[in-house]
Amino acid sequence: MFNYSFWADEAYISGITSQFVNGNYNFFQAFNALSYQKLYILVIAFFFKLFGISELSARLPSMIAYFSGTVVIFILAKKLSNVYGGLISVFLYAFSHLNLSYATQAKPYSILETITLLIILLLVFLEKEKRKSHIFLYNLSIIGLLSAATLLHSIGVLLWILYFVFLVSTFQRSNVQMFQRSKVLTVLVFITIASFISFVIYPYLSLKLFPYNHWYQALKLFAYKYSIISVSAALGFLCVFKKNKVLSYSIFAYLVVVLILTMFQHSMFNIRYVLSLFGIIFLFFGIFWAKVGERYDKNLKFRIKNLELSGKIIIPLTVIIILYITGYKIVRWPRAYYNPNIDKYGDVQIANYKDFYSQLKKRFPNYKNLYVINDTFDAEYWYFGRYSNAYFMKFVQKPYKHPLANAFVYGSLSNFKKEIAKHPEGFLIIEDWQSLLPDDVKEYAKKNLKLEFRVESLKEAPDDPWPLALYSWGIGL
Repeated sequence: MFNYSFWADEAYISGITSQFVNGNYNFFQAFNALSYQKLYILVIAFFFKLFGISELSARLPSMIAYFSGTVVIFILAKKLSNVYGGLISVFLYAFSHLNLSYATQAKPYSILETITLLIILLLVFLEKEKRKSHIFLYNLSIIGLLSAATLLHSIGVLLWILYFVFLVSTFQRSNVQMFQRSKVLTVLVFITIASFISFVIYPYLSLKLFPYNHWYQALKLFAYKYSIISVSAALGFLCVFKKNKVLSYSIFAYLVVVLILTMFQHSMFNIRYVLSLFGIIFLFFGIFWAKVGERYDKNLKFRIKNLELSGKIIIPLTVIIILYITGYKIVRWPRAYYNPNIDKYGDVQIANYKDFYSQLKKRFPNYKNLYVINDTFDAEYWYFGRYSNAYFMKFVQKPYKHPLANAFVYGSLSNFKKEIAKHPEGFLIIEDWQSLLPDDVKEYAKKNLKLEFRVESLKEAPDDPWPLALYSWGIGL
C-alpha cells in the first residue's frame, strides 16, 4: 500500500531528502534546493531514517497528520456545537476523497490542514481562558504551530493571519481602555501588522495586484462541486458567529486572504493550496447540522423499544446516512489509490514515473553512461538515480546552468539540434502533455527520433492518463 509511483513534486522532495539522508547533501544544500519546505525535509528525513527510504515512508507523515486531524476536528466541532456535530464533521473529514488523496501523498498539505484546525481549537480555548499561566501556554503553543506551518511550506505563513486578527480583535474587545491609553502598545501592534503586510502580503502584490484570474475555477469548486457542503458550512459559520465573534473574525479573514491569493496571485489554481480551507468547511458543515438537530430536538421524537431518539440525534444521523448512501464527496469503500484530480482535472500530474524509469533501466543497463535530455529534473534522482545531461524548458530565452542538476537548460529547437549533433547517441524523455518541454522540440522529436516505449498512465488510475515517452537517436545503430 502507498508504494505506487510518486508524482513530480513528491519525487522531487523525496529525492532531495534521500540524498540528504545518504550524505550526498549537507543541511544547507538540501535547504537551498527546497527553501520553501525546510522543515518538511527534516520530517521526511526522520521517517527515512526510521523506516527506510521508500514511497511508503515518505507518505507516512501525511497519513499520521490525517488521523490526528480526525481527532482534532471532532473535539473542535463538539466544542462549538455538540457531540453530534463532532460526529458529522469527523465523518466528512475522514471519508472525504479529497482528504484521503492528500493524506496518501508525500506532501505537507494534509499536515497544514491539521495544524489549521489545531490552531483554531487553541484559539477557542484561549478566547475563554482567564488564567494567565494558561493564556501564556496557549499563545506559546499557537506561535510554535504557526512557526512549524511556515517552515513546512511557505503557504503556511498565511496562518499567522488567524492569530494576528485574533490578537487585534481581543485587544479591541477586552482591553479597549488600555489599548487607547497605551501608546507603546498601540505602536507595537501597528508595527506587527505593518511588518506582516510588508514581509508576507506585499511580495505577492509587488509586481501586479491581480496578475491572474481564477475566480471561475474557485466558484466551480466551492459553489458547484461542493455546493451543499459549502452552503451548510456558511450557515454553520453564522451559527457560531454570535457566541464566538473574535474567532469568527479571525477565520473569516484567513479564508478571504487565502482565496484572494490563490485566485489572483498564483499562475494556476491548485486545490492543494486551499486544502486547509476544506478542513474549516467540513468543521462548520457538522456544526450547522448539529444546530439544526438542536433546533428540532423536541419536534422529532421516536421510540424504538426502550431507545428514545430525538431531533439532535436523528438529524445528524440522517445526514451521515445520506452522505454515505449518495457517496457525495466521500469514499464509501477503501481503495488502493485516491486520485487527487477527482475535483479538478490536471491539478496533479500523476505520471507513472516509477514504471517508466524501471523500464528504461531494464532495457538499457548502461543508462548512467548515456546522454539524456529531459524537461524537468523533479522525478529523476528518486527513480533514475542521476540527473540528465541537458534540459529543455519553455520560456527559457537564454541558456543557463542549473545549480542542482549541474546541467544546462535550453529553450529553443536550434539548441536541441546542436545537442543531438554533438552527441552520437542519447535519449529524450517526453512528458507527453502540456508539460515544460517546448512544443517545437516535442514535434521534431516525434518526427525524427525513434520511439523506444511509452507508459500511458499510473496503473492505479488508468482513466487519468499522463503519458511518458522515451525517444532515442543513434542507439543500436
